[in-house]
Amino acid sequence: MSRTVLALWRLVLLFTIILIAGCAHPTRASSQNDQSNSFWQGRLALTVRSDPVQSFSADFELSGTSQAGELTFFSPLGTTVARLQWGNDGAVLQASGQTQQFDSLDALTLHTTGAVLPVASLFAWLRAESPDTPGWQVDLQGLSDGRLNARRFAPEPAAELKILLER
Repeated sequence: MSRTVLALWRLVLLFTIILIAGCAHPTRASSQNDQSNSFWQGRLALTVRSDPVQSFSADFELSGTSQAGELTFFSPLGTTVARLQWGNDGAVLQASGQTQQFDSLDALTLHTTGAVLPVASLFAWLRAESPDTPGWQVDLQGLSDGRLNARRFAPEPAAELKILLER
């Protein structure tokens, strides 16, 4: 597999991981009064308008906060495809039997995608908030029905994420 194709697949995988976090519906994993740690799960479809166009879909579980958490992707058969963990000590990406460590979640996204992705905004979206996030357009109107759409228009390539949340 050429280096360019491998880099593109890594970009699609990480981009999917990060975007999913921003479009999930909360279900409390701990006490209802604990606003600092949450749990979300659902199914996503991501289309990246690269050349060629890339598409990805997976089930996911997300727990934690923008400061410390874990995001796991599953195949249709329930096997773990990828896991991303982050905290004060840095970030770790486990996929395809390999583990990569980074100083921070920002460093992981910068290394993999060439840009720092808006993790703080992703968790705000989970709380049905819509902060100004350059390059992103998020539609929260369907969140109460378990559906959410997010679009990245800058930087290129453009992408569309569709989420169906578990209730």
